[in-house]
Amino acid sequence: MQLSILFPTHRHDLTTLSRIAQACSWASPSIEVIVRDNSGNTEKRAQIAQFKRDHCTIVSVDPCEPLENFSGLMRLAKGDFVFCVADDDLFFNRAIAALPPMIDRFGRDPSVAAISGPYVVENSKGVAVVSYPNIDSDDVTARVAGFANYPGVNSLFYSVQRRAMVESVFGFMGAMPVYLSYHDQIACLLYLLHGKYLKLPRLFYGYDIGDWENLQSAQKRDLAFYTAAGLDPAINKLHWFLCAFEGAILIRNCRIFPDHPMAQRQQMADVWFSSMFKRFMVNPRFIFDSKFGAEADALCDRLRASQGRLSFIDMLSDICHLIALFSDEKAQGYLSFWAELLRPRKAAVNA
Repeated sequence: MQLSILFPTHRHDLTTLSRIAQACSWASPSIEVIVRDNSGNTEKRAQIAQFKRDHCTIVSVDPCEPLENFSGLMRLAKGDFVFCVADDDLFFNRAIAALPPMIDRFGRDPSVAAISGPYVVENSKGVAVVSYPNIDSDDVTARVAGFANYPGVNSLFYSVQRRAMVESVFGFMGAMPVYLSYHDQIACLLYLLHGKYLKLPRLFYGYDIGDWENLQSAQKRDLAFYTAAGLDPAINKLHWFLCAFEGAILIRNCRIFPDHPMAQRQQMADVWFSSMFKRFMVNPRFIFDSKFGAEADALCDRLRASQGRLSFIDMLSDICHLIALFSDEKAQGYLSFWAELLRPRKAAVNA
């Protein structure tokens, strides 16, 4: 099997049903379609069961978190590549039809990590066609810079990716102390470190920004992840700083992707940290109802004044001191995971 289309779904309106039906129509000897519905809606279960056909699997489960729904789909996937799509986005049949020949031609090239293309990104004010620069480059530093410096929402997450790579990355991320909304950025970073993204020369995917368009509603979505992870809303203030810190450490020290020379790793880590730290500097973040707002604001002021010129150990200490205000257990878990990655024996890769 060349490609597994993974379709996690929770909504149960008519538009969602039409998108599920469209996805099921792609099933063929080269493409398996797997739909996993976690809505718990009895009527929807009965309706989508009628879409089943050869090479198409439809599973209905009790309501669960999005990550669990995705993990359930990955366990069923058999394709060499996987493509996870969302039930509130738009799909292009011609792009899907073009994928098996492309996988046939390039799928055995170990330098290819994924397939992407131009994205239609829609919000309430209009539509734009966007494309990430240099993600198809053989130069890994250029790929990371092209992604890190892109100013919009992360539509690259919706790409066709090697299943073995996705399993490796999500297995690793599953061991992280918490799973948060910016970790889609981290996942794409790790994919780009694995290899280049081929670009399909046609409209690839239609991404509806939805709640992510508005500052208040977007951060409420972020807050839901923090709450599910057992973290106080005060941590929302560090959102982009956490993304900068974690990504830079992983670039330097993580060994789940092909080795790159340490000098190149450091260069990429600098690019990543600088880009995400700029977001931390300029994007306002809310405290919501946290009683630790003063402490979070004081930490942010100190970190901004540092201009990022702190050691990773000092950054980790500051993050954990804030988390410890509301949970010693969460602070210790975060400290243990990231301190282990900072050990010198982990950093000495191709030094």
